[in-house]
Amino acid sequence: MIPAAAPRSVAILLLRLAIWIAPNDTLDWGRGMLSELNHVEGNWSALIWSIGGAGVLAKHAILAAILPGSQRRSVSSASELFDKELPMRKTTLAVIASCVVASLLFFLAPVFRQAFAISLVQWHQVFHVPSNSFFYRPTPYSEALTRKVEQNRDAEGLVYVALRHPNPDESVRLAEEAVQLDPNLTWVYGVIAVQYSSFPQFDRWVSELEKYDPQNALPHFIVAEKIDFDEAPHKTIPDAFIKGIGSGREDHESPAWQSAMAAAFQSQKLDTYLDRLKGLDRRVLLRYHIDDPFQALTDEYSWWYGLPTHSAWDSSCYAKSILESGAALEARGDRAGAIEKYLAVARFGQMMGPAGAFWLPRVQQQAFLHLASLSEKDANNERAALYTLLADQADQTQKTELSQLRGEMRGGGVSGWNAAVMKASGLLLVFSTVLLLICALAVIVRGGSFRLSSLHPHYLTLALGMGGAMGSVLGSVMLYVSYWPYAEILQRFINTGDESRIPDLAAFLSDATIPLGAQDFRSVRQVALDFWFAVTVLCAVTVLIAVFRHFQTRPRASAA
Repeated sequence: MIPAAAPRSVAILLLRLAIWIAPNDTLDWGRGMLSELNHVEGNWSALIWSIGGAGVLAKHAILAAILPGSQRRSVSSASELFDKELPMRKTTLAVIASCVVASLLFFLAPVFRQAFAISLVQWHQVFHVPSNSFFYRPTPYSEALTRKVEQNRDAEGLVYVALRHPNPDESVRLAEEAVQLDPNLTWVYGVIAVQYSSFPQFDRWVSELEKYDPQNALPHFIVAEKIDFDEAPHKTIPDAFIKGIGSGREDHESPAWQSAMAAAFQSQKLDTYLDRLKGLDRRVLLRYHIDDPFQALTDEYSWWYGLPTHSAWDSSCYAKSILESGAALEARGDRAGAIEKYLAVARFGQMMGPAGAFWLPRVQQQAFLHLASLSEKDANNERAALYTLLADQADQTQKTELSQLRGEMRGGGVSGWNAAVMKASGLLLVFSTVLLLICALAVIVRGGSFRLSSLHPHYLTLALGMGGAMGSVLGSVMLYVSYWPYAEILQRFINTGDESRIPDLAAFLSDATIPLGAQDFRSVRQVALDFWFAVTVLCAVTVLIAVFRHFQTRPRASAA
């Protein structure tokens, strides 16, 4: 427990230290303050008294260091010392007011308002503690925009809101309405079916999509994914998600799954319609003047290249089964049949490209190695060298994809750093604003009036107000600077179609949703719980201090 006389002892020590550093012309005034301290009632009141006096002496010590000797006029009396404090207070108040005005001027810039809104997104998971490890992302859906596009019967607008609607049933309804208005938008069935597979129109959508784009492998991947969920809901992607395919392979017994994957392997192309989607989004963003980055981007831009979640894994499993059948044909002496199987795997891997993630390149590498071995047996060294080179490229692709995935799981990088700066700047701005409001309220309560002539801020209040004002300016500047490059990326995408930096913007927004202090989305829940524990402890300490001061300062009954 803190001794009752401790605040007064600290007050005496503080004033003596201030007198020690004070210039000669303020020593008498300082000693007078020290003498008056004995007449101040209450130990905590004495401490506040000494802080004010020490602040005055410290400021004169600083002035003496800046303007030594004859350049600084000496103080002849205590009243003159207080007279000098008045313009100093006015200067401090002017600086505080200037900083506040400068911070408010930042809000006139749309980029700054965007940045401030994004910096507050992190608090959603703090005030709504998540029940699982998934991170929160603001919904890009706008009810007002939905009403507007429906009233305008804007087919492209309907596609835009359908892909962002949080309700699957409404998303399906809006997509069908868009296709009825413009049959050329049938491709949207594929984009939505990648997200949802359990709705009554699924089979009809897939059929119409196959008629619309018969050479595309996407409808077959969508069917295979639905079979995965319907027939094997207990199965999940194993540890090979990080380590690669390894030695194991999912055993898909379903003939329907085998048929869907065979149709995908026989397709001539893979088009996830992301290019069409981005073009449509740009037109709608310009048409309705939308500049919210969370509305502008969708998860389709960055999640598995617009493919169903299990497509890369399903492809690698099916490709490995073909590779094994080719090896069996080779063992039986059917080299032509084996080469056909190996070439099918290699061609499919090239068609998938980056969408094959890091699983398919490994199987593709094995196919190239088998082809290189058979070419060497045929004494075709030139072709063997080509296949060996392609195998090395596939291996490098797999390593690159795995490295990128690990980097995304860890977070960090330039986007992560900028997001952290933006979140910290937003927090500093909010904290500084609250501090300024508390200081303003304290001055009004102390003065007992709203008239400027009656407002006499305490030195401690001025110091805290100055800190809050400087913090608000610093937070505003850092907030604007950290977000401005990403606002430029968004504007270039909307105005010119430049999507080269869209992955950076998507990574930045993803990091911005994670509360400051959390390493990644898996630690969000712990950070939220730690925050509320700290708030609880702080409130308890505040109550204990208030109770302690109440019992310390209340009048005591005299002994009889």
